[in-house]
Amino acid sequence: MTMTALQIETDPMIQQQLQQLTALNDAHHRQVLDYSKAMLDKLFPLEQGSHQQVKSYVVYYQHLLAFFANGQSTGLQNPAQFVALCGSKEQPQTLLFNDGSRHLEISLSRHSDRGSADCAGIEDIQLQLAGEEWFSLVRGTVVTTQKQCRSGACYTHKAGGDYRLK
Repeated sequence: MTMTALQIETDPMIQQQLQQLTALNDAHHRQVLDYSKAMLDKLFPLEQGSHQQVKSYVVYYQHLLAFFANGQSTGLQNPAQFVALCGSKEQPQTLLFNDGSRHLEISLSRHSDRGSADCAGIEDIQLQLAGEEWFSLVRGTVVTTQKQCRSGACYTHKAGGDYRLK
């Protein structure tokens, strides 16, 4: 026997199970983001505080600033690790970092399902593996599709001009 969508919507037991699954998915997403932000703290540490506590990121001249709930801000311990962005400096869509051997990209979108659930609006964090391959820390998958930013067309170097991935 198969159930119709109306039966699923009106069955209290199914609704309860769906709510529990949603809560588990949300909790798992928070855990993955917490782990990913801890990785940011290790690879690209802030001068003060943690990426866990950041409410927003902005680019001020050539520096990445992380703002906290109390209004205070801080930069990276090593400001040279922030290399480029997509979008505006006031509301970047993507932040690109380089640790000397590979890139890491933070995608920001307060309007996406994932981004709206995070205090800083982080939708995804991707680590460059080799060439066109990136690993999504949030989704746990290898991403091989080329995004517009990865073509080099939309990355803006922190000092202005285009930034191309090497």
